[in-house]
Amino acid sequence: MKTLNINKLTILLGLFLVSAFFTTGANAACVVNAAGAIDMIEDADNGKIHDTVTTFDDEGEVEYQAGGSARKNDCTVTPDAYKLKFYKVGVCTADPDLNDLTSCQMFFESAAGIEVDVQKGVSNAFDIPEFTIEPGTYPWLYVQISAKLGMRWQAEFSSDVTGKSGTGVHCWSEDALTSMTRQAENSNATVATAFGTSLAYNANSVQCGSQAEANAGMAFATEALTRFSEGFCDSALAANGDRTVMEDKEGSGGSRGTPTISLLTSADVFATTCLESFKIAWTTDLDTAYTVTEESDFDINIQATSANEIVFSGLSDLLIKRIGSGAPKISLNIEG
Repeated sequence: MKTLNINKLTILLGLFLVSAFFTTGANAACVVNAAGAIDMIEDADNGKIHDTVTTFDDEGEVEYQAGGSARKNDCTVTPDAYKLKFYKVGVCTADPDLNDLTSCQMFFESAAGIEVDVQKGVSNAFDIPEFTIEPGTYPWLYVQISAKLGMRWQAEFSSDVTGKSGTGVHCWSEDALTSMTRQAENSNATVATAFGTSLAYNANSVQCGSQAEANAGMAFATEALTRFSEGFCDSALAANGDRTVMEDKEGSGGSRGTPTISLLTSADVFATTCLESFKIAWTTDLDTAYTVTEESDFDINIQATSANEIVFSGLSDLLIKRIGSGAPKISLNIEG
């Protein structure tokens, strides 16, 4: 057995799309013009923007032409910064997705959590204590993060957009807590979460106006991920903390595999309601198991994504409603 020291986690911002569990529908990037502004459709009516993916109907006919004149009310962007809190990162010899971590070896565990700001185009690092990993074969990667994700964002549009209380071509995130799920069907009520009371689901949490605004792009909007399954917060979660197996594989290289996600309480047991949802347990069933030897070197990459969704009103106006969180990608490379 060898004590393997890693004193930094490399923080990278990637441009990868992930499962739509963390957004409300769109998974294609917003179309931007030559000046880098998000391209608005002048005749807004019930659609405001384009996206970059062509979609097809059940018969294979083009339903939406990428960048075409068809109108949409949402598309995805990359935030300027992403705020994440990590509680555990480790590898396991047996499947931990039912919250049994007895087979896991942890790179770190923090009861208080380690908060990281992932910045666009910037590599950051933070220190963790020495750790010990037993040599062996590990088919699972386990990550535990906060169910509250922060996003700092600003962008320019090709024409005026209306925000919470202003209008202009520049829009930015405001200091507000939103919930992934509304309280009840057809309800605009606020939602009680483990992190406080959120705005109503349809409330506006993005501001627009002049770029000269003192707070433009400086505030983190936060979103509480209160449930993954379809439903509303006045009903219980699915069994095992809303346990959901993603349909598509995620990751690259040694970390590629099938993720399973669940919601946990602050006491690390499965959450049964939206109010209890405090952490996300993220397990990856790896395509290729990690092999750890006494000579192994480790590199952990944490990548924010371009899956943050901007959502416009579906009415005949130019109102931007909110920015929703995208899932981080977390990969571990082991060499030697």
